[in-house]
Amino acid sequence: MTGSADGVTTVEFFGVPGAGKSTIARRLTERLAATGRPVAEPTYELAHEVSSVRRYLSKSGYAAVGTLRQPRRALVGARAIADSGQPSGRALVKTTFNWQYVTGVLELRAPGELQVLDQGLVQAAWSVGLGAERDRTPSLCELAVDALSRGGTALVVVVDVAPETVRERLSRRADGDTRVSPTGDGHGVSEALERKERVERSLVDAVADEPSVDLLHVDNESRADLEDAVATVFERLEGERHGVSGR
Repeated sequence: MTGSADGVTTVEFFGVPGAGKSTIARRLTERLAATGRPVAEPTYELAHEVSSVRRYLSKSGYAAVGTLRQPRRALVGARAIADSGQPSGRALVKTTFNWQYVTGVLELRAPGELQVLDQGLVQAAWSVGLGAERDRTPSLCELAVDALSRGGTALVVVVDVAPETVRERLSRRADGDTRVSPTGDGHGVSEALERKERVERSLVDAVADEPSVDLLHVDNESRADLEDAVATVFERLEGERHGVSGR
């Protein structure tokens, strides 16, 4: 990874629902903020800390920014999503809106600030592919990596977790807010993990051509893994910030 004066400028977490992306992202942000580093976690805040009305309005604003600032990328992304053959018109609108929303988040990163995204464009590419008739993962991953590189250097953290762990965690979600079913109804855990593997393969190819974006794998099977994952990402970011390359 080619560093900047501030090191990594964007961190995106990627993994299936139940992998613990948001928990790791939150712990990482708290640890970074404690060092005095300017850090923001816009996707976490919108998902967990605001009302549903404010969430929708804020996401709409981000989506508008993403479309207006990068109209060509917005069009290419929308076409790829439409060509994927979404299972319904509602799914097409939702996945396209989410793609433009995260694009806008990336566009509005404040200079000198580190963005921590518990849900980003790589995750959006995974979401598009879940249940789609045609696989457009390679083109979407290329778009995601290109967008990540625009703001400086980026790190995509892939959170690995076993199928049985995912099922157990999803079964404990009281709100049922997930596209993946722990019981096998609808999109199952096996399908979600298979889709994750496809995204990873495309991501590796896309990152190979973009030196400003790098990948990092962490495990999150237990509380000890969680602490190790936070420490691993933190140390990587601090190393990049002080000129110690992670590649």
